[in-house]
Amino acid sequence: MKGFRVFTVAAGLMLFAVTAAFGMSTKSDYQKNFDFSQLRTFAFKTDRASNDPLSTNTLEAGRIQSSLAAQLEANGFSQSAENPDFIVAFYSRSKQKTEVQSTGFGPGFGFGRGFGWGSGIPGRGRWRWGYGPDIWTTNYTQGCIMADVIDPKNNEVVWRGVVTDTISGIDQSEKQTDQAAKDLVKKFMQDAKKVDKKKA
Repeated sequence: MKGFRVFTVAAGLMLFAVTAAFGMSTKSDYQKNFDFSQLRTFAFKTDRASNDPLSTNTLEAGRIQSSLAAQLEANGFSQSAENPDFIVAFYSRSKQKTEVQSTGFGPGFGFGRGFGWGSGIPGRGRWRWGYGPDIWTTNYTQGCIMADVIDPKNNEVVWRGVVTDTISGIDQSEKQTDQAAKDLVKKFMQDAKKVDKKKA
Protein backbone atom coordinates (compact mmCIF):
# COMPACT_ATOMS: atom_id res chain seq x y z
CA MET A 1 0.00 0.00 0.00
CA LYS A 2 2.85 2.37 0.82
CA GLY A 3 4.44 1.66 -2.54
CA PHE A 4 1.13 2.36 -4.29
CA ARG A 5 0.84 5.73 -2.58
CA VAL A 6 4.37 6.67 -3.66
CA PHE A 7 3.60 5.62 -7.23
CA THR A 8 0.39 7.69 -7.21
CA VAL A 9 2.28 10.79 -6.07
CA ALA A 10 4.98 10.16 -8.70
CA ALA A 11 2.38 9.76 -11.43
CA GLY A 12 0.84 13.06 -10.38
CA LEU A 13 4.20 14.79 -10.59
CA MET A 14 4.83 13.33 -14.05
CA LEU A 15 1.41 14.51 -15.26
CA PHE A 16 2.14 17.99 -13.91
CA ALA A 17 5.50 18.01 -15.72
CA VAL A 18 3.92 17.04 -19.04
CA THR A 19 1.16 19.64 -18.64
CA ALA A 20 3.71 22.35 -17.87
CA ALA A 21 5.87 21.38 -20.83
CA PHE A 22 3.01 21.62 -23.32
CA GLY A 23 1.28 24.64 -21.79
CA MET A 24 0.81 27.96 -23.54
CA SER A 25 3.64 30.46 -22.97
CA THR A 26 3.92 34.17 -23.79
CA LYS A 27 7.06 36.26 -24.36
CA SER A 28 7.52 39.87 -25.44
CA ASP A 29 9.99 42.62 -26.27
CA TYR A 30 9.42 46.37 -26.64
CA GLN A 31 10.98 49.82 -26.99
CA LYS A 32 11.67 51.16 -23.52
CA ASN A 33 11.37 54.82 -24.54
CA PHE A 34 8.17 54.69 -26.61
CA ASP A 35 5.14 56.64 -25.39
CA PHE A 36 2.47 53.92 -25.27
CA SER A 37 0.04 56.26 -23.49
CA GLN A 38 -0.65 58.07 -26.79
CA LEU A 39 -2.14 54.96 -28.41
CA ARG A 40 -5.91 55.03 -28.83
CA THR A 41 -6.82 53.63 -32.26
CA PHE A 42 -5.49 50.72 -34.30
CA ALA A 43 -5.71 49.03 -37.68
CA PHE A 44 -4.46 45.71 -39.01
CA LYS A 45 -1.72 45.14 -41.55
CA THR A 46 -3.34 42.88 -44.14
CA ASP A 47 -0.70 42.49 -46.88
CA ARG A 48 1.38 39.31 -46.59
CA ALA A 49 4.40 37.72 -48.23
CA SER A 50 3.73 34.79 -50.53
CA ASN A 51 5.55 32.38 -48.18
CA ASP A 52 3.45 33.42 -45.17
CA PRO A 53 1.19 30.46 -44.20
CA LEU A 54 -1.64 32.88 -43.39
CA SER A 55 -1.65 34.21 -46.97
CA THR A 56 -3.48 31.03 -48.00
CA ASN A 57 -5.02 30.03 -44.66
CA THR A 58 -7.54 32.86 -44.60
CA LEU A 59 -9.74 31.01 -42.12
CA GLU A 60 -7.06 31.05 -39.45
CA ALA A 61 -6.02 34.61 -40.32
CA GLY A 62 -9.58 35.83 -39.89
CA ARG A 63 -9.94 33.99 -36.59
CA ILE A 64 -6.73 35.47 -35.16
CA GLN A 65 -7.59 38.99 -36.35
CA SER A 66 -11.08 38.84 -34.87
CA SER A 67 -9.71 37.61 -31.53
CA LEU A 68 -7.03 40.31 -31.37
CA ALA A 69 -9.53 43.03 -32.29
CA ALA A 70 -11.96 41.87 -29.60
CA GLN A 71 -9.25 41.87 -26.93
CA LEU A 72 -7.90 45.29 -27.92
CA GLU A 73 -11.39 46.78 -27.91
CA ALA A 74 -12.06 45.20 -24.51
CA ASN A 75 -9.02 47.12 -23.24
CA GLY A 76 -10.24 50.50 -24.48
CA PHE A 77 -8.78 50.72 -28.00
CA SER A 78 -10.85 51.49 -31.08
CA GLN A 79 -10.36 50.09 -34.57
CA SER A 80 -9.98 52.81 -37.18
CA ALA A 81 -8.98 52.59 -40.85
CA GLU A 82 -8.06 56.30 -41.03
CA ASN A 83 -4.89 57.55 -39.34
CA PRO A 84 -4.64 54.86 -36.63
CA ASP A 85 -2.23 55.41 -33.74
CA PHE A 86 -0.72 51.96 -34.25
CA ILE A 87 -0.75 49.09 -36.72
CA VAL A 88 -1.11 45.45 -35.67
CA ALA A 89 0.61 42.80 -37.74
CA PHE A 90 0.34 39.11 -36.85
CA TYR A 91 1.86 35.87 -38.06
CA SER A 92 1.47 32.15 -37.44
CA ARG A 93 4.10 29.41 -37.65
CA SER A 94 4.39 25.73 -36.75
CA LYS A 95 7.21 23.18 -36.42
CA GLN A 96 7.79 19.62 -35.26
CA LYS A 97 9.15 19.21 -31.72
CA THR A 98 10.26 16.36 -29.47
CA GLU A 99 9.77 16.51 -25.71
CA VAL A 100 11.93 14.31 -23.45
CA GLN A 101 10.49 13.53 -20.02
CA SER A 102 12.13 11.69 -17.13
CA THR A 103 11.44 10.99 -13.51
CA GLY A 104 13.23 9.30 -10.67
CA PHE A 105 10.03 8.08 -9.03
CA GLY A 106 8.15 4.83 -9.21
CA PRO A 107 8.34 1.39 -7.56
CA GLY A 108 8.61 -1.87 -9.44
CA PHE A 109 10.93 -4.62 -10.53
CA GLY A 110 12.44 -6.11 -13.65
CA PHE A 111 14.68 -8.85 -14.91
CA GLY A 112 17.43 -9.03 -17.53
CA ARG A 113 19.13 -6.38 -19.59
CA GLY A 114 16.06 -4.40 -20.61
CA PHE A 115 15.23 -0.99 -19.22
CA GLY A 116 12.70 -0.88 -16.39
CA TRP A 117 11.99 0.40 -12.95
CA GLY A 118 14.83 -0.03 -10.49
CA SER A 119 17.70 1.44 -8.56
CA GLY A 120 20.19 1.55 -11.40
CA ILE A 121 21.24 -0.72 -14.23
CA PRO A 122 21.47 -4.32 -13.04
CA GLY A 123 23.85 -7.01 -14.11
CA ARG A 124 22.69 -9.66 -16.56
CA GLY A 125 20.21 -12.08 -15.04
CA ARG A 126 19.75 -10.12 -11.82
CA TRP A 127 16.45 -9.09 -10.27
CA ARG A 128 16.01 -5.49 -9.22
CA TRP A 129 13.42 -3.59 -7.21
CA GLY A 130 13.22 -0.05 -5.97
CA TYR A 131 12.98 3.46 -7.36
CA GLY A 132 14.70 4.45 -10.55
CA PRO A 133 14.40 6.75 -13.58
CA ASP A 134 11.81 6.49 -16.31
CA ILE A 135 12.46 8.25 -19.61
CA TRP A 136 10.17 8.70 -22.59
CA THR A 137 9.79 11.02 -25.58
CA THR A 138 6.75 12.64 -27.16
CA ASN A 139 6.62 14.01 -30.71
CA TYR A 140 4.23 16.88 -31.32
CA THR A 141 3.69 19.96 -33.46
CA GLN A 142 4.27 23.34 -31.83
CA GLY A 143 2.57 26.42 -33.19
CA CYS A 144 3.08 30.09 -32.43
CA ILE A 145 1.24 33.33 -33.00
CA MET A 146 3.35 36.49 -33.16
CA ALA A 147 1.90 40.00 -33.01
CA ASP A 148 3.69 43.28 -33.75
CA VAL A 149 2.62 46.76 -32.71
CA ILE A 150 3.95 49.16 -35.34
CA ASP A 151 4.30 52.94 -35.19
CA PRO A 152 2.79 54.17 -38.51
CA LYS A 153 4.85 57.38 -38.36
CA ASN A 154 8.12 55.56 -39.08
CA ASN A 155 6.98 51.95 -39.62
CA GLU A 156 9.02 50.76 -36.62
CA VAL A 157 8.02 47.83 -34.41
CA VAL A 158 7.56 49.20 -30.88
CA TRP A 159 6.25 45.98 -29.29
CA ARG A 160 6.37 42.28 -30.21
CA GLY A 161 4.69 39.36 -28.48
CA VAL A 162 4.83 35.64 -29.16
CA VAL A 163 2.52 32.92 -27.86
CA THR A 164 3.55 29.27 -28.29
CA ASP A 165 1.34 26.24 -27.79
CA THR A 166 0.63 22.82 -29.25
CA ILE A 167 -0.83 22.98 -32.74
CA SER A 168 -4.32 22.11 -31.50
CA GLY A 169 -4.29 25.39 -29.57
CA ILE A 170 -3.07 27.49 -32.50
CA ASP A 171 -4.41 26.05 -35.70
CA GLN A 172 -7.55 24.16 -34.79
CA SER A 173 -9.19 25.36 -31.59
CA GLU A 174 -11.12 28.62 -31.69
CA LYS A 175 -11.22 28.67 -27.90
CA GLN A 176 -7.45 28.49 -27.55
CA THR A 177 -6.91 31.01 -30.35
CA ASP A 178 -9.02 33.40 -28.30
CA GLN A 179 -6.85 32.60 -25.28
CA ALA A 180 -3.69 33.28 -27.28
CA ALA A 181 -5.03 36.69 -28.33
CA LYS A 182 -6.04 37.43 -24.74
CA ASP A 183 -2.56 36.57 -23.46
CA LEU A 184 -0.87 38.70 -26.14
CA VAL A 185 -2.98 41.78 -25.41
CA LYS A 186 -2.61 41.27 -21.67
CA LYS A 187 1.17 41.17 -22.06
CA PHE A 188 1.06 44.26 -24.27
CA MET A 189 -0.91 46.17 -21.64
CA GLN A 190 1.48 45.09 -18.88
CA ASP A 191 4.55 46.19 -20.86
CA ALA A 192 2.94 49.51 -21.80
CA LYS A 193 2.15 50.23 -18.16
CA LYS A 194 5.76 49.46 -17.19
CA VAL A 195 7.07 52.04 -19.67
CA ASP A 196 4.47 54.65 -18.70
CA LYS A 197 5.24 54.14 -15.00
CA LYS A 198 8.98 54.69 -15.57
CA LYS A 199 8.29 57.86 -17.57
CA ALA A 200 6.07 59.20 -14.80
